[in-house]
Amino acid sequence: MRNFVFIISFIFFFLTTLHAETSDSASVRLGNRAFGLGIGRETHHVSFLSPLLYSGTTYEFWNETIKHQSVGKCDFYSLVNNRVSMTYMMPTSESTEMSSYYDVFEYHHFYDWKLTPKFHMLCGPYAGFEFGADLLFSNSNNPVYIRADLSLLGLSFRPTLCVRTKRRLIKFSDQLDLRLAGVVFSPTYTQLYYDLTLEEYDKSEFFDFNSFSEKFRFSNKLMVELPLRKTTLRLGMLFERSKSMINMIDNRTTSVQALVGWSYDYYNLKGRLNRDSRFTTVFE
Repeated sequence: MRNFVFIISFIFFFLTTLHAETSDSASVRLGNRAFGLGIGRETHHVSFLSPLLYSGTTYEFWNETIKHQSVGKCDFYSLVNNRVSMTYMMPTSESTEMSSYYDVFEYHHFYDWKLTPKFHMLCGPYAGFEFGADLLFSNSNNPVYIRADLSLLGLSFRPTLCVRTKRRLIKFSDQLDLRLAGVVFSPTYTQLYYDLTLEEYDKSEFFDFNSFSEKFRFSNKLMVELPLRKTTLRLGMLFERSKSMINMIDNRTTSVQALVGWSYDYYNLKGRLNRDSRFTTVFE
C-alpha cells in the first residue's frame, strides 16, 4: 500500500511541471523553475482514527514554476506549486503507527507591487487542491481516513528582497498563504466509504462547503536563493498549521520543515527551452 501510494504520487508530481511559453523577445524574463526536498517534524491528530496526538518525521518533494506576465506597465506572476509528502508518526503512549500521504497542488496569481527597486511585495489570490490519506496500523484492523480538499479562495503574500554583493545577487522571500473558503470531501463517524457505491445513499453528505471559521490553514515559507554558476541554490524553512472541525471530525496538523533545492530562470525561444546567463532571479 505504501509503495503504491508513493509511486502514484511521484508520477503526478512530475507531470504537473509546466513549461515556458514562446516569446519573440529573448530579453524578457519568462519564468523560474525550482525543485527540491523538505524534511522536518509533524504533529497530527485526526479524531476519526484515534483520540491521541501523533508526531513523527515528514518527507516532502516539492516542485515550483513561476511565470512572468506583463499587462501594460503592470507585472504579474503566476506560480504553480506541487508537493508530495509522506509522514511516519507514533504516539507517546501506545505502539500503534500512523502514516500520512498527501499531494498538494496550488496555483497563485501575484501582482508585483514595487515598493522599492529591490523590495517587491507580491500579493494576490490562490486556489488549490489537496488529496491524501491517513492510515492507522493496529493489531486488529488498519482503519484509513481519506480526505480531499478543494481551496476555492485564499490570499497569498510574498515580500521579496534582492541584495547585491560583489559576486552575487541574493534573494530573500517570505511567502504567507491563508485559506479562506473551500470544499472538503470527508465522512462522518457513522459513514463508510462503501456508502458511496450505493445508489440510494445521499452522496452530498460527504461534501462540506466551509469557510475560514470551519477550516483554518496557514502556511509560511522563508526562502534564501544563492546563485551558483549555472543554477541557484535555494534554502529555507516551511511552517504550516491547519485545523478543521468538519462533519464532527477534529483534524489538526502542525509541520516544520527545512527545505533545500535548486532553481533556474528560463525562456522559450523558437520552440527550444533555454537558459540565459543574463537572468539572475525572478522578482529582481
